Amino acid sequence: MGRAKYGYLLQDIDIKRWYENVARGSEVTADVYLRRLGAFCKHFKLKPKRLVALGEDELYNLLLDYVSALERAGRAGSYIESALKAVKSWLAHNGIEIRRRIKIRGARDTPSLTVDQNFRGMIP
Repeated sequence: MGRAKYGYLLQDIDIKRWYENVARGSEVTADVYLRRLGAFCKHFKLKPKRLVALGEDELYNLLLDYVSALERAGRAGSYIESALKAVKSWLAHNGIEIRRRIKIRGARDTPSLTVDQNFRGMIP
């Protein structure tokens, strides 16, 4: 699925290497990370290669701005955390580590389902 919308990113050999490295652990994670990296770059109108050329302060500020934008858009904390992990994974692949902490509201929350009274008898 990630390859459908952002598959063009894999034409870059460095992104392909990163993607394949992540996929060695999990293909699903690699697809999710590719989508998240693509969405991040689209949001800021940047190419992934341009990200690695930015300074640490600039990258940190972009990540903070992205968290704020996703929170305003109503995204779940777990989604936002996943987006940051993907971008940080790409940066780490290129030898860049963002050390400063970025707080994400609700990152550890897990959505729960409310069971309707009509369906209670169906749950074992």
